[in-house]
Amino acid sequence: MSIDKQEMLSRLSIEPNEEQRRIESAEASVIEPFAQAYEGWEAKHPNVLENFEQLESLAQGKLVTVFLDYDGTLTPIVNNPDRAYLSEAARDVVRRLAHVFPTAIISGRGRKKVEEFVQLTELYYAGSHGMDIAAPKGSDVSLEYRPAEKYEALMQMVKRRLEDATGHIQGSSIEDNTYCISVHFRNCHPDSFEEIMKSVERVVDQEPQIFFTRGRKVLEVRPCIDWNKGSALVHLLSMLGIADEDVFCIYIGDDRTDEDAFQVLSDRRLGAGILVSNKVKQTKGIWSVRNTDEVRKLLERLANYGNSERNLWHTKSGCKGWKITRD
Repeated sequence: MSIDKQEMLSRLSIEPNEEQRRIESAEASVIEPFAQAYEGWEAKHPNVLENFEQLESLAQGKLVTVFLDYDGTLTPIVNNPDRAYLSEAARDVVRRLAHVFPTAIISGRGRKKVEEFVQLTELYYAGSHGMDIAAPKGSDVSLEYRPAEKYEALMQMVKRRLEDATGHIQGSSIEDNTYCISVHFRNCHPDSFEEIMKSVERVVDQEPQIFFTRGRKVLEVRPCIDWNKGSALVHLLSMLGIADEDVFCIYIGDDRTDEDAFQVLSDRRLGAGILVSNKVKQTKGIWSVRNTDEVRKLLERLANYGNSERNLWHTKSGCKGWKITRD
């Protein structure tokens, strides 16, 4: 499953420096007139809350399965990543959702950290961009998968190098996500970006088995394996024992890394990606919502749909590690 660094980078849509320039250019282009640009973009990626009947129609007669990102999707992006707490309202609706549909969180965060934030045992969790997967606690099966496990020692060494390389940059921080390392620069002065980028590049260039990508005010350093959130989604369907069933997957996310899952859903016609964004962004998602408040409203509607007789899981009752529970 290991893959050459150059091949890995060639599979990405754009190199990190090109990505930075493109983001800056795109953001500048929509400042004026923002409303008009967003309106045109939203016409191509309609707000799913205003088109929920269409989602219901597509899901009719299929086994709905829900996949969620965490930061920027279930909870707002915050300055301190260690304080990205899930609200009780969001926790309650995710719990309701997991009672009627198999539900997984696929995050760039370390799996254990996401579990601590969410505090729900009913969910499947996939941390480190899907490289650390586990079934719900207390289920009758023990299903775990860690495709990057052999890189754990390497990533710890990389973490120490990154700490040494960026420790002098005020506002930067390093987050250990087990099989990937995040370099946060949200709290840095804007003029520090180039220095952070070059510091990370120097560390990555020393090691042929790692590469990095950019997220929202973060650089993600990962091992060179052919695995992403889309791979994790496909593996989870197999893990659930429903890969050969007629499924309808709903994936909600806000970040570039979620596009890998959107792409899989599009290519394989497995369901729909929903992008969380109040800005114009290139996406493979079908629909959109503007923010985490709208995500919560969407999950509430999905939970209500799941409690109705239209939910096919009422006839199947469950899958590996999960059983439907009526509220």
